[in-house]
Amino acid sequence: MSLPSICIVTAEAVVDARLVWLAMGRGPNSFIRKLCAIDPEATWETTPTHYLMSDVSSSESDVAAWQAMANGDLPEIEGVWGEDDVISAAAAMAATSAANLQVYSASGDVIPTDHAAGILGSRGLMLVPDPPL
Repeated sequence: MSLPSICIVTAEAVVDARLVWLAMGRGPNSFIRKLCAIDPEATWETTPTHYLMSDVSSSESDVAAWQAMANGDLPEIEGVWGEDDVISAAAAMAATSAANLQVYSASGDVIPTDHAAGILGSRGLMLVPDPPL
């Protein structure tokens, strides 16, 4: 079963959160969408306060692992935390603590863009506009 999921991380923790997702085999391009407080005057130069990662095909086990991180439970990875260029367990736990990372998932007939808009709006966040072409 695919669960559309959204993960939001604070700007302060984004670098280490990306390293956690990389250690989980999710690739280096997680958390690349910039977010800021809702502001009709925001531009592409607005400083992000948070970053977004979305996955429309995450599994129940993915979501459970991501949510468990807020309780200090790091997922199993191929390798060892803190060895061979993998982020340390302490840094991973700090980056994915409840203060830095929130995970939202949905099931059923959900339109991913509506799901994202609802989550961001409830958090008082919006996407930082893209640069002009």
